[in-house]
Amino acid sequence: MAKVLLIDFDKNDQSFLISQKYDVDLVSTGSLFDPEKVRAAVLKSEALFLSLSPRSGEHLVGFHKVIDNRLAEGGLAVCFLEVGDPGSLTAVTGDLGSLPLDEVARPETITFSPKALFHVPFERYRPFLKKAFRLSDEPLPEGEWNANQAGGKTLEIFAKSAEGFPVSALSRKGKGFLLLLPSFGNKNAEIINFILRNMNFIDSLTGGDQMPHWLEKEEYAFPEVKVLFLKKEEEKKRHEEAMAEIDRLIDQEKRQSQEYFHNLLSAEGPELKKAVQETLRYLGWTKAIDVDEYWKKVIRDKEEDIWLLEESDKPVEPSLRMDQLIMVIVRADKNWASDEDYALLQKYKGRRMQEFGNTRMKAVLIGNYFQATEPKERQNPFSAVQIEEAVKDGNGLMSTWELFKAVKAEKGGKLTKESIREVITTRNGLIDFNPE
Repeated sequence: MAKVLLIDFDKNDQSFLISQKYDVDLVSTGSLFDPEKVRAAVLKSEALFLSLSPRSGEHLVGFHKVIDNRLAEGGLAVCFLEVGDPGSLTAVTGDLGSLPLDEVARPETITFSPKALFHVPFERYRPFLKKAFRLSDEPLPEGEWNANQAGGKTLEIFAKSAEGFPVSALSRKGKGFLLLLPSFGNKNAEIINFILRNMNFIDSLTGGDQMPHWLEKEEYAFPEVKVLFLKKEEEKKRHEEAMAEIDRLIDQEKRQSQEYFHNLLSAEGPELKKAVQETLRYLGWTKAIDVDEYWKKVIRDKEEDIWLLEESDKPVEPSLRMDQLIMVIVRADKNWASDEDYALLQKYKGRRMQEFGNTRMKAVLIGNYFQATEPKERQNPFSAVQIEEAVKDGNGLMSTWELFKAVKAEKGGKLTKESIREVITTRNGLIDFNPE
């Protein structure tokens, strides 16, 4: 995979790209900026991504020479424009000339070139496009997607404001390319992943000697070539439309069938409680009761989160006093499960046994622990002592990651809803699942 360098991105962006199997270095232009270290990292990278801000400009003045040297041999440099600061941009673009970088109004009305590689992600991440900046003093006519710059350079325009001002462009640098993009906020890393995944595009940018750019103009093409170019553009448009439709269907399906299950792995607070409740209902507990909602007209301290009752026609109140009850508390943390979490689990269980006069009761702690870590890398969040105490007390401990895996196994035909409910109901201590 490509060797990637991120400048002034977050560690979360680096972690995300590493999870996609890229070799990623991260450097900062902060107070510990080391020009030689950054220079060496640039020259080693195949793809360079910069998050440009005024802070970047302070340290990267003249750094375009390093970038130009790298791109002269091929490669790609991408600048996400966080702010409209000409000094920061000139530091890495060098000879593109003076760019106004005035902020455009209504970024939600930006239009994208139908020929551009990035048409699909632009459309997909449009809601996250908060700001965009003009890359020329004059608007381009409708249907025109090239702009002339200083030194006879041509910018291929990928996106324009509603008034026709370019806001995203690609410029040739030696055998490589420099791409200017508006910032998509916390979705920039996903845009980077799209760029890196499109290896055919990367290969076309970085490979081989290139003809002078003006030979690509229409006036130099014979009719038979024009026919083929037209056919190519039609095929590309059909492909892009098909990909956009597939992306739409993927997003729709995720929203309709996976939102609660994904929230098991990322959410906290009321959103996480709702995800756990809906997941338990999906598994067959139709009487998965939100305790706060049930007691919303009663003044009392918030304690447990969910009650799971056996299915029957009996009203909830008699069931609480006579039937088997599983009491659930839901927690989230960036670290291990705390001893306090378990102590409260047992404490609330004791109170409810006394209040309802019901000893047919089990308490289960379900936690989204290590929530900042990719789920497949998470450890068991419960200590040996907590597990031992849960066995003695007849309680259960389960991570939301384990619950998510159980649902995924059920959807894949490796477990049944009944078997998952049976494990949660009967197993004490650590609750996990081992589908074949």
